[in-house]
Amino acid sequence: MGAPVLRRVWLLVPVLLLHTLACAKGDPDEPGPSDSPVRVEVTNHHALPVEIYAVGAGTSQRLGVVNPGMSAHFAVPGNLTHSGGVELQASPTASNQRFRSDKLLLAPGTIVELIVATQLFSSTATLRQ
Repeated sequence: MGAPVLRRVWLLVPVLLLHTLACAKGDPDEPGPSDSPVRVEVTNHHALPVEIYAVGAGTSQRLGVVNPGMSAHFAVPGNLTHSGGVELQASPTASNQRFRSDKLLLAPGTIVELIVATQLFSSTATLRQ
């Protein structure tokens, strides 16, 4: 190889490396994995305090307690959100009743609004992005 050709090759190497690094970083506008937790926003209209559970991947995780007339925010553990569906449950502390949501497919950054109604069977779980 002649000197001019060799010089061009050496000039091309840094350009290719920069291009490779830029491509590896990815486009910030493209969807991809995120570290944003799945949040559950609970409002309790029931007369008793309710315990909130997230059930998925064969395990049950207690998220916390919400007192009557109060609201609370919880994060669903990541090991449950990758399981193919999470069921939210609300159970009054002094009762055998239990509200169970449908299986919810939760992605990082999703917010679930759980309204615990006066009559437990009327409770709702709604997804927001």
